[in-house]
Amino acid sequence: MKGLFYHFCPGGDIGHGVHLFRLAESLKIFSKNRLKITLLRDADAVYPPDRRWKCGPFIPLASGLARNKLKRQKVLLSALCASKPEFLLTAYFPFGRTACAGEIVPVLKLAKSSGIKIYASVPMPYFSHSEKNIKDLFDFAGLYDRIFIHSPAGFDLKYMAAAVPFEKRITSRRFLEVFRALKTKLCFTGYVMPPLPRIPPKGKAGRFILIHRGGGSTSPDIITCAILAKELLKSGLPMTVVAGPASSDAEMRSWRALIKNRGIKGVTLLMKTENLFGLLAGSAVSAGTAGGTAYEVLYLNKKTVLIPFKGFPGAEHSDQLARAAMLKELAGAAVLDYDSLTPEILARELDLSLLHPAPAFEPDPGAFNGAEVFAAEVLGASLRRS
Repeated sequence: MKGLFYHFCPGGDIGHGVHLFRLAESLKIFSKNRLKITLLRDADAVYPPDRRWKCGPFIPLASGLARNKLKRQKVLLSALCASKPEFLLTAYFPFGRTACAGEIVPVLKLAKSSGIKIYASVPMPYFSHSEKNIKDLFDFAGLYDRIFIHSPAGFDLKYMAAAVPFEKRITSRRFLEVFRALKTKLCFTGYVMPPLPRIPPKGKAGRFILIHRGGGSTSPDIITCAILAKELLKSGLPMTVVAGPASSDAEMRSWRALIKNRGIKGVTLLMKTENLFGLLAGSAVSAGTAGGTAYEVLYLNKKTVLIPFKGFPGAEHSDQLARAAMLKELAGAAVLDYDSLTPEILARELDLSLLHPAPAFEPDPGAFNGAEVFAAEVLGASLRRS
């Protein structure tokens, strides 16, 4: 069996790549290594690193879609024709990353005419289209056999719908109508966790405070405030700070200098880690943005302080606001506003969180079987074809 994964990531994002690698590993496990997957993604994607792709060939796509569109499309078409896959999967598109439509839609049409199954991996029930271009979403979605939404049914969607008016592009009502209209194509898989075996240390006391900001392309004040908050904390626990792989050299130098010049003790500063899940599992409390890491916090039943990224004026984002609202309601997460964040506020919330008991939230274990549900659907479809 063969498959193709397409990942358009012009900003070098982290979350979508992590999902794809986990999904591929699940397919590998459940197919008993009989499935070979070719990954095509932007050459400048930084995480997960290329060397961690163990499921088949890796083909980098030339950086810069605008100037290399025809070159990239030729590579995509060549890979499709050469590998003759049972399925082609796109990351986030058609729900977002629509700048890639020009290069990927012709490939999707060729795949569809060749009888190849077409899937999408969407990390959350959220799309980036405004009300005026919803038709584009439906047109693109018409090419797909299945669109996998990697959250449990009944969890994120209502929070995403409640938060999306913040972006001033679509109403909550219309947002939900789109999901109802596409329901026959959608599969809510549950959250995608690291591959089995995984045993969350529920109730186990953590040994340190963990600070993170996702991929590291936004929210630098979280790192600065956390370093300064270490001097103010009543807790004597050490602090591990993961700035994110997209952090610049200048940022890292400034934070190292801050630690050194103020003589701050007990802070370990990392640009990146290949085991953030493990760090979350071992932490007493974490603080950071409300990206996909929030689902791992929920799975591990950990105390957390969330500081959601909400974009910029004219380019607002509501997905982290929705995720933060959900974790606050379901698991008692503390939620802080990034614009008013100070070391004093962060230190106070971390100390309060350490005093509180562990979250009592106990969801159905199936809520976290997203990779397994996805693999069963894809492999089942491939077996039915053969």
